[in-house]
Amino acid sequence: MTSSFYFTSLFLLVSLGFVMADKTTLTLHDVTDHLDKDDEKYADALQISGDVFREVEALFNDENYATRNGWFKDESNDEGDVVFAKDTPNGRMVTISTELPMSPEEVIKETWEGSETLPEWNPHINFAKRLAAPTSHFDVVTYGNNDVLVVSGREFVSARIWRKVGDTYILASRSVNLPWFKSTHKGKVRAHLHLAGARFRPNPQNPDSTLTDVVMLADLKGFLPKLIVNQVMGRVMIMDTVTNRRHFTDLKAKRDKHNA
Repeated sequence: MTSSFYFTSLFLLVSLGFVMADKTTLTLHDVTDHLDKDDEKYADALQISGDVFREVEALFNDENYATRNGWFKDESNDEGDVVFAKDTPNGRMVTISTELPMSPEEVIKETWEGSETLPEWNPHINFAKRLAAPTSHFDVVTYGNNDVLVVSGREFVSARIWRKVGDTYILASRSVNLPWFKSTHKGKVRAHLHLAGARFRPNPQNPDSTLTDVVMLADLKGFLPKLIVNQVMGRVMIMDTVTNRRHFTDLKAKRDKHNA
């Protein structure tokens, strides 16, 4: 009896060790993220980031996405930006495509490393902070937006991950639950990001610019009518696209002036 209990307990401990080892490692496109012991508390977040990356990559590779088959025109502006949308069981998914005036390498670098500077140039962002960066391809961030139209500002806590796939960069993000994290921004509703993704591709017509696709699906939480949420998502994406393009235009001007 004692011997049987001992070996059963040992087996369970070893099995648990294998599970933890699996959760602290993620391999995508021949790049492996491995969490050090101090960062093992982000194991669930790492696996969640892997799940959303696969979903985002599959979406971008779907021919129905390229043709916008199954999507409908949601919002547009005078600059030629168009938001397409489709309704899913989790809410309305929105997407937009644009061109940024810098190379894909510069765009992914700024997008990944410059997250905390967002409030400095994006008037729609109230705060942004990187909570942890366990690897060079995986991090956990929190950020909040200002009030938009009739919707008060929301707070997000999400895991992000990126990979280079051929000559393309893909970044994906999803909300995660960190039991130990306590928000210091009182009054903001914690929204849930089901899925967010960006794809940065070289423009074959102009190697100094990047063809950019962005997709997002979020639950804003709170007591908001579905109609209001659906209207806000597309408009926010339009505003952020214009602001983001202006930001990269400014960065390019500063770079060119420095190199002149």
